[in-house]
Amino acid sequence: MKGKVGYWLLAIFLITIVLRLTIAFLTPNLTYDSYFHVRHVEYIADTGLPLYSDPLSYGGRINTFLPFFHYFTAFLSIFIPLGLLVKLIPNIAIATLTILVYLISKKITNNENASLFSAAIAGVLPILYSTNYFGPSTLFLPLVFLLIYSFMNIKESFHVYLYILTFLILSVTSPSTIFILIGFLIYLLLSVLESKRINKSEIEIMIFSLFFFLWVQFIVYKEVLLKEGLGFIWQNVPTQIIQQYFPVISVAEALVLISIIPFVAGIFVVYRSLFQLKNQKAFLLISLAISTTILTWLKVIEFGLSLSFFAIILAILFAIFYQDLSRYVQKTKFYNYHKGISLTLAILVIITIIPPALNVALNQEIPSNEEIDAFKWLKDNAAQDAVVAAELQDGHLITYYSKKKNFIDNQFNLIKDIDKRFKSLNSLFLTKFQTQAISIFDDHKISYLVLTENAKNTYNIKQLDYVDEDCFDLVYDAQTKIYKVRCELTAGQES
Repeated sequence: MKGKVGYWLLAIFLITIVLRLTIAFLTPNLTYDSYFHVRHVEYIADTGLPLYSDPLSYGGRINTFLPFFHYFTAFLSIFIPLGLLVKLIPNIAIATLTILVYLISKKITNNENASLFSAAIAGVLPILYSTNYFGPSTLFLPLVFLLIYSFMNIKESFHVYLYILTFLILSVTSPSTIFILIGFLIYLLLSVLESKRINKSEIEIMIFSLFFFLWVQFIVYKEVLLKEGLGFIWQNVPTQIIQQYFPVISVAEALVLISIIPFVAGIFVVYRSLFQLKNQKAFLLISLAISTTILTWLKVIEFGLSLSFFAIILAILFAIFYQDLSRYVQKTKFYNYHKGISLTLAILVIITIIPPALNVALNQEIPSNEEIDAFKWLKDNAAQDAVVAAELQDGHLITYYSKKKNFIDNQFNLIKDIDKRFKSLNSLFLTKFQTQAISIFDDHKISYLVLTENAKNTYNIKQLDYVDEDCFDLVYDAQTKIYKVRCELTAGQES
């Protein structure tokens, strides 16, 4: 890498980090899901063991997950306070995508300017601007593209070892690693159809990846597989909310999140690569994009992760588009204006990417300080064995801040009758009948019900119709309200 190009790449990387961290630290709290991972990191830091037997989630349950991300963060917390790490690690990890996108683009095009353009796009992709999310996917995405880069250089011994190490880490970071294996299969199929020679080392590394991944997943998820069968692939998500995990969004919304310019450029490159140029270098990226699309359609990979991966692929393919455009312009009478065309393209990219990225960052779903204060109040004022019901997203706030048992959260694996439990949760916020609500409180030994602004927005309510002074004590009265249940339907009297 030439010195000038290196400085530009470093500038893109640093600008991306500064922008992301500025937004992250100006936003006071983490996203709702993040508190599940923070709690497990703290437990590993204290005990050295993953919290597979969770006494608080669902009132006590077995929860199986791949723990590398949590161990990695717990180790770093020895040197850096966890309060800083939860914002530093995700944003620095995502920012490294700028460097990885440059390296992959340079490998494909051998064009430094085009590769820098792709790196800059990767730094501001709107779909990646959940700056306050702390979880495995923030490490998973950079590792995937490091794996792709090492696979492209698999003939070199260093990259063989780099690939193996990266794949080992991916296999204990996220089960979504399966899309890489399916992508390899599609890559082989495309190569055979186009009569492209497949390197022997590529075949060997694919076979190793397949067997190692299956072995790791079987060891970790054996109990889940035995109890749920192949249904564990769909994570036991309640049927009522499966569209939240795999939503059907409009084309316009998707284009905003991945940006219109890289999308149009990507479609052009895919067509040229598959039907005109037969570009094998792009086959791998296209194959992985197809793999992700298929698994998302089958509801195996969460939609947000799939769209993030697809957007980064488009950023890389943009380098090929930029290179082809530059070559074409140089052959026309507009040769002397090629710098102006590049500037125009850059302005279009900025206009279509920066505002949506900022909009995504400023509209992250995070709990307010007032909501968090309410859950902290429960920690000091509710009985140790109390069971607390709240809106689904608030479930991890109960276990993290209140240190109390929750009625439900969004970790659904191994939970029996999850659809029934989720239906009961909806009834607690929507029913007008006190007897129905108290019956649910009795069945699940629920002591407290929390009504947050988040719950009001989710259920489009202002208050709970069945709450009265005879059966409920309003023990915390602020924007967030906490009710203590005093009646038992079975006893027919106040408890």
